[in-house]
Amino acid sequence: MKMLPVFEEVQAESQDLFQRASLRQLAGRLTPALREPLAMYLSGAYSLLAAGNIQDPMNAEKGAVVPFGYCTDGEWVWPAYWGYFVQEYGVQIPDEFIDHVRGCNFTPATLSDEELDRVEEEFEEQFFD
Repeated sequence: MKMLPVFEEVQAESQDLFQRASLRQLAGRLTPALREPLAMYLSGAYSLLAAGNIQDPMNAEKGAVVPFGYCTDGEWVWPAYWGYFVQEYGVQIPDEFIDHVRGCNFTPATLSDEELDRVEEEFEEQFFD
């Protein structure tokens, strides 16, 4: 299972278990044409864990508008906030993930209950055991 990095600017438990990236360094680097379709893909996938909203670290005045948790399409897992940051700030995504999403025609897979259970189990084993 592949995972998009967590952002250094977002404080959360178990952050040290994951690859990290700087939100500020990646902001504004995404090709404008990819912003909307990638944000929709990221936000439209299955939720593995939803823990409410957190404050936007790029603009505290917005308040707690950033979704927090984890999402999946069955092959990749990512912090739920990726969709928000792609949409709001044009955050660059790794090319490997962009290629994957293009291969899916920008449409998240439909997972059966069994597939979703498998992904949840694999996610927990890989990152939390």
